[in-house]
Amino acid sequence: MTKTVTVGIIGAGNVARSIHLPGLLLCPDVHVAAACSPVPGEAESLRLPSSYLSHTELLARRDIDAVVVATPTYLHAPIVLDAVRAGKHVLCEKPLALDFQAAEQMYAAAKRAGIVHMTAFTYRYAPAVQYLKHLIDTGALGSLRTVRASYLMALSPHLLGWRSTAAQAGSGVLADIGSHLVHLVHMLAGEIGQVCASQALFRNDPTSDVEDWISFLADMQEGVRGTFEISRVCPGRGAGITENMTIEVYGTEGGAEFSLQDPWGLKVAIGEDGKDPASSMQRVEVPAEFLRVPGSTRDPHAGDPRWGYRYDQEFQFVENVRRGQSRAPTLLDGMRCQAVLDAAIESSRERRWTSVRT
Repeated sequence: MTKTVTVGIIGAGNVARSIHLPGLLLCPDVHVAAACSPVPGEAESLRLPSSYLSHTELLARRDIDAVVVATPTYLHAPIVLDAVRAGKHVLCEKPLALDFQAAEQMYAAAKRAGIVHMTAFTYRYAPAVQYLKHLIDTGALGSLRTVRASYLMALSPHLLGWRSTAAQAGSGVLADIGSHLVHLVHMLAGEIGQVCASQALFRNDPTSDVEDWISFLADMQEGVRGTFEISRVCPGRGAGITENMTIEVYGTEGGAEFSLQDPWGLKVAIGEDGKDPASSMQRVEVPAEFLRVPGSTRDPHAGDPRWGYRYDQEFQFVENVRRGQSRAPTLLDGMRCQAVLDAAIESSRERRWTSVRT
């Protein structure tokens, strides 16, 4: 008989409501027991059996096996460290921390305690990303040469507030959405060794002290070269479910392009098309076995295909807890991403190539 996993949610904002809670509710034999938020009435609005104002109250419950940390970034480190001390398995939102030092401390504490840990890089579960990784891993593109990655979106009110202050977010658009892009490139093409970046704050916003646009070159392992552009001041590029992310990967035998707006399709030039210089990429459907992670009971045809795959993140976390095994994306993946974020900000400020901490 499968043991019921009891979960608590720390933070009751949009990401908890739109991704974590719906995903957990789709998982078999999972009891979402409680939520907490320091904002009066916010946790109660999730309509779970219990609600708290303080995460320490939630962590004190012996029946809770695992927690999801879905708070503003500056709260991640202290809450995760408290959860580790309480012996709770942890799924923490990205970016993992305000800086590499804090992220490293979080990972080290979780590893030392032997708890299951995971970072919420939800876009890795997009079917087209999973299929692209399969093509790369099976050699369909040959040896990788270059990656071109962009995440562009229009300014949306939900990106302001705490996300526009270094003290609470660490950086601006780089931390908020660029962390997703960095993790996906790590997953697909390998680790980033050094970067050369430029950033700007285009908006006339006296409440913000962080960038709303950043771009950087990246030297990666095995000689792969990358270019990144991340912006939240691109009118016409959408926000929320309509926002725009693309990753192009080119190798010795072919090329492929992923678009966030087409999670069930991939543009490719492989095989004979990859060898013919006159060929253009053609869209192919993602094979059915990549529409959800192995074992997931989620109906991949339910709802908008641009959204539903995100719920597999919760399924994998629960399965990790049941197995007692931390599988990517772990807090180590979050730490490695944070190292790139820190290096990009340092590079843009000092106007030089900067090595990524390892």
